[in-house]
Amino acid sequence: MIHYNYSPNQLEQKAEDLLRQFDPERLEKPKPIDVYEVIESCLDVPYDWKYLTPDQSILGMTAFKAGYAWVWPKPYYIEGMKPFKAYFDAGTIVIDSTLTERDERGRENFTVMHEVFHQVLHKRCFAHSNPDYTHATTRNALERKGRPMSSLEICEYQANACAAAFLMPRDLLSKTVQTLDHTGKIPADEPIGRAAIRKLADMFSVSPTAMKYRLEKLRLIR
Repeated sequence: MIHYNYSPNQLEQKAEDLLRQFDPERLEKPKPIDVYEVIESCLDVPYDWKYLTPDQSILGMTAFKAGYAWVWPKPYYIEGMKPFKAYFDAGTIVIDSTLTERDERGRENFTVMHEVFHQVLHKRCFAHSNPDYTHATTRNALERKGRPMSSLEICEYQANACAAAFLMPRDLLSKTVQTLDHTGKIPADEPIGRAAIRKLADMFSVSPTAMKYRLEKLRLIR
């Protein structure tokens, strides 16, 4: 497969462009979001929920071409249980059902937007894959490695970066941090800092872990 060499600023811009298309007000103030509305209004592709693995090692999936993918009947393994094939139309985004059932809204939002940006950035990257190719997003694919990355890992990193920039816009997050701490940086290892990270995560509809990574990336944490 191939990949495109987007710079960090280009990835930020890609995210902001989609925000302006979806809801430009989200560049001005944090507000609740229904990420499935982004799929409906900006992509016009199907989406679905399935148990993708019995151990939640895969959180999301995109069927770049119509075909079948293995899914599971339950979110945990029972002796003798087997996966079965489910058909998905081309472009379908599939989210692991446990993210909704366990009310992990922040992680669900990030996973959905990660898959959305695969659609925005990477359709051509997967164009020469097998006819029924589906791309799965694993838990450990959401961190950039400290070594040269493969094309697939670069695509994962790019989708991850855009999802973060979409849900936590750079300029808005910086302004919001300023209202919580006059220094413009969150003291991460202090109780007041951890509380601020949780508050910011709630404001931007993400998990505290995603918020902390984003603050670190933007150097808004000390």
